[in-house]
Amino acid sequence: MVDEGVPQQLLAALHKAGLDAHRFNPVWKGISNGELIAAVEDDGIDVLLTNDKNMVSQQRLKGRAVAVVALPTNKRATIMSRLADIIDTLQRARPGQHVVIDHDGSRKAHSIDSDGRIRVEDLPGVAPFRS
Repeated sequence: MVDEGVPQQLLAALHKAGLDAHRFNPVWKGISNGELIAAVEDDGIDVLLTNDKNMVSQQRLKGRAVAVVALPTNKRATIMSRLADIIDTLQRARPGQHVVIDHDGSRKAHSIDSDGRIRVEDLPGVAPFRS
């Protein structure tokens, strides 16, 4: 699902690439991040694509069937030029993970292990995002 802050042009590009992407549901506008994650999960959506990088420190996804992928920017031209890297990141995201793509191209998957500790996994980096 493509969050409201992400350029909506990305939705068509993800569809064209063969991904089952969904537009942000307008009834979710203004709800908290926790409520949004629950609503997305209840709708059977696997990944929430957002530009809210703070969600990783605000919401715990342990035991959730959804992953959250945070983009480094919401600038349409930048996002659209990096479609392949975004698709690769979406495909790497696993349930219960927050995957953050940073401006420098680093990608980190944050999750909670069975002992309740935060685990950060470095994913293969991509080229830096230029705005």
